[in-house]
Amino acid sequence: MPEFVLTPAQRELILALIPELPVYRKRMRMSQADFGHAIGKSRQKISEIERGTAPLGWDTYLAIILLLATHGMLEPFGRDAATLASIEKIIGGRFRFC
Repeated sequence: MPEFVLTPAQRELILALIPELPVYRKRMRMSQADFGHAIGKSRQKISEIERGTAPLGWDTYLAIILLLATHGMLEPFGRDAATLASIEKIIGGRFRFC
């Protein structure tokens, strides 16, 4: 599997999420298996990502952000506004929350 080059902005966003991932997952009352299933990854992969022993790719990062948004875990006009603005800048689009 090829290694994709991350921009510094992508790397910064990913590194900020990794320590928060178990917190978000537990707030959603999801097991690692359930969380992994929701984003197309195995329980083992989620465990490795949470421990920092497996890399978190940009595609998986975006899948996690969408899952968090779907479950109401992100505050688009609060503490997560800057993160979401950074993602929007990178992807050239806008997240819409209803």
